[in-house]
Amino acid sequence: MSDEHESTKHDGIHSSRMGKFIQTYSSFLSTFVIGVAGLVATSIWQYRQSQTALRQAESEQKIAATKADNEWRIARAEILAKNLNVLSTQGANTADQRFGVLLSLTRGAILDSELAVSYALELGKDNAKYMHDVLAATEHKNYQQLGQAFRLTCLQRYGVKREADVCKDDKLAARSEAIADLLHEEQDALDAAGDSKAMTQGPLSLLRSDREVQASVARLAWLFEPYLQDLYEKKQWKEIAHFEASSSGARLVAAIVLATARTGELAGVGESADIEKFHAEHRKWLGEYLLGKACDPECRAKLFDVMLSVYGESDGDYDETMRHLLSLPRSESGPALGKLHTRLLWCQVDNEDLELFRDHVLVPSLTDMLARPKPDATAIEELLAFLAMTPDPTDGPTLAAWKAMLAALPKAGEHYERAFTKHRLVVKHERANPPPMVKKASFCGMAESASEAANE
Repeated sequence: MSDEHESTKHDGIHSSRMGKFIQTYSSFLSTFVIGVAGLVATSIWQYRQSQTALRQAESEQKIAATKADNEWRIARAEILAKNLNVLSTQGANTADQRFGVLLSLTRGAILDSELAVSYALELGKDNAKYMHDVLAATEHKNYQQLGQAFRLTCLQRYGVKREADVCKDDKLAARSEAIADLLHEEQDALDAAGDSKAMTQGPLSLLRSDREVQASVARLAWLFEPYLQDLYEKKQWKEIAHFEASSSGARLVAAIVLATARTGELAGVGESADIEKFHAEHRKWLGEYLLGKACDPECRAKLFDVMLSVYGESDGDYDETMRHLLSLPRSESGPALGKLHTRLLWCQVDNEDLELFRDHVLVPSLTDMLARPKPDATAIEELLAFLAMTPDPTDGPTLAAWKAMLAALPKAGEHYERAFTKHRLVVKHERANPPPMVKKASFCGMAESASEAANE
């Protein structure tokens, strides 16, 4: 009870002291509170004013940037309008003027990159070097656009050049070579810099899609041939491995190109063994890819077509794969056999390559087929049709193998010998009287092109 009394007494004293303090300093307290409230209000107002000023400044900056951009667009349009007549001209006599204007506009970022590439490609028809310099100065190029502009010559498509309408793209050979050289230079630069964007933005972006690579394997192989050939000659095995590891499409292109990359280089015993191992691995990979599930019949036809065009340069690397392909069921090899029939019938194969192909692929394939207990009659007929389009060997072991094959025909069936003779007559007749639709593509009896004759 005493404690409660003391507590009440203490609270009373405390309250009376607080009340006395408020009464004594009421003027001070009211002034203090009002001052604090004013200070807070002032701070809030100043903050809001600063935010308003900031937004106004940002808005003014955007307006200024938009105005400058619009003014630049207008100025750029005026510059382009003044030079459009020059850029739209054609012919070698205007190449110098177009080059100067185009290079200036490109370096000044006045032209859109795709438009710059388009004008450069047109310029390349008259002067490939000028085109190369403009493209080298163009940033953010569309490599798909460059890849489509690369055109195969007849020598690249068929392994032979002729003065035929089908070889009309030969006139763009210098331009295509300059495009390949440009990709070579730019990929070298990316390799040296270790650029992680090389696969998505550089030349390797052309090889990202397996389906697109399969559809255009010949064009892409020749497009990357200078780059890969240079790596091979310098024995830059790590760089080759890095290229191949970028995608399966790149692996396919490398396998096609490097099969014919032998340069007759001098090498020691150990190095020769390494080089042979290198080619053996690529030969095995290419064979497994062509005959595997990743490559459908259309894909096999395109690969077979490329391999036939450079058959002599492959130094036998293609033999086993080609023989295996010829033995596949028609459902798996039909398009490839159709392509082979067209190429042989209309003489779209180099003579030396044709003889090697006859001796190393066709004759062994038919000989093996005839030796089987129950040979496939359809396969034999097809091989006989192919052989009927090739010349007879003249001497040596190849003639002996040819005679042995012909001697085995009656043993498999007398009608095969008659069938071969009939095929020969049909080939002779069709080559002498080709249908109108294939006259432009037939090389039979056609003189070699002037450039090829000069090279020989």
